[in-house]
Parts: sequence; C-alpha cells; structure tokens
Amino acid sequence: MAATLKAMTFLVAAAFLLSSFGCGKSVETPKSAEPEPRAITSSSSPTPSLVALGRATPTPAGPSESSRPPKADEVIDALARVFNKSVSLDETRAPSFVVGDFNGDGSEDLAVVTKATENSLAEINNEMANWILEDPRAIPIPGSKAANELLRPKSVKVEKTDSLLAIIHGVGALGWRNREARQSYLLRNAAGTNILIRSAGELRSDSANSRLPPLRGDAISEMMNGHHGLIFWTGAKYAWSPTGN
Repeated sequence: MAATLKAMTFLVAAAFLLSSFGCGKSVETPKSAEPEPRAITSSSSPTPSLVALGRATPTPAGPSESSRPPKADEVIDALARVFNKSVSLDETRAPSFVVGDFNGDGSEDLAVVTKATENSLAEINNEMANWILEDPRAIPIPGSKAANELLRPKSVKVEKTDSLLAIIHGVGALGWRNREARQSYLLRNAAGTNILIRSAGELRSDSANSRLPPLRGDAISEMMNGHHGLIFWTGAKYAWSPTGN
C-alpha cells in the first residue's frame, strides 16, 4: 500500500510539472521588450552638416573704417596724438582736411591745414621733433637737374603767421586712424586754396597736365599764390610741382 501511495504521489507531482511547462508560453519575453526602431530621428530636427553650414549666406560686411569720411573731431584727435598739440586745425579753411593714399602704400593718409598753437614754435622748429619739417617748394622734383645735384637742403623755420599743411601717413587697414600711425610731416608754403585730391591715373589721363611729375600715389591739387600745382610724394619727401591747368 505504501508503495502504491508513493507511486501516486510521484505521478501527481509529474503531472503538475508538465502542466507548468505547458503554460510556459504565457511568460515569454513580450515583443515590446525587443529593441524598437529608432523613431526619434524621424521626429527630431536633423543636425546640419558642416557642408550645409559652410554654404550659409554670410552677413554682408559694412563699409571699412578707412573708407568712412573723416569727422572734424577725429582729425583734431589725430593732430593731438601725433603733433603733441603743437598745431591745431585751421577751421577758417574750406576744406581744411582731405584724405588720400599719398605715398602709394595702400593705406589712407590725412592732410590737414593747420596753424601753430600758442607758444609752440620752439617745439615745431626743433630738429629732434617727431615730425619732419619741410618746404615742398625747396624740394627738387625727381628727374630734374636740381635733383641730380648734391645740394645741402635748406633749413626750414616756421613763423607764427604761417599756415602749415600737416600730413599723417596711415598704417594698415585703419590708415591715419590707426593709433600706431606716427610718421608725419609739417609742410611750410604748402597750405593753398581749392584743395582737392587727384589720383595718379586721373592726372596722367588729363592731357592738360603738360608738366606732370613722377607720381607714386595720390596728389594734393591746390592754388598757391595764384599758381596751380601739386603737392606729391617723391619717395622720401613732399615736393611742389606746377601744372599746366
């Protein structure tokens, strides 16, 4: 009997285990647990490629600083920076300042009609000053007979009543506005009337200029004592040349 009961107990247990395995499909891993498609890429905005960024339309650049017309306060500041307030803007002249590339280096220069300030003549005439004092009418024109002669340049002395043409050579893209622009000239007998800037190309194409000097950059056209002429850069100094118009 005991053996019979053990056999029955074994059969019941086996039947229970078989029924449990038969229901195993109900506890399988659901399909939702499998890796899902990367749907996020379709719902989010795509990241622009480097090529696309490179083709973006650039913001138009504004006018360069050097091409902007000068203002009187800028000119006054430049004179104070370079000439240590030894000269001041002569506001009685019209125009009293002009800009151009006088030495042909591609950087904008400034020319200003000035006058000596009070008690500044000693500093202006000082041979150790930071600027070069010249009289363009005493500078020989390159290629002329006088230019080939080794003559000692005459000393230049400014008087209180003199009008002076101050020239500041520009540096780089900022031109004369550059804080490093320090190369400068004070020209006696050079501040004429009807001052305007003329390019070398314009002057060469003008057949009326029968006595045109060799030009390296823009020239300052003006009237001096009833005569029309040009202030121009020789490569080392500023000279005056009469013209035929």
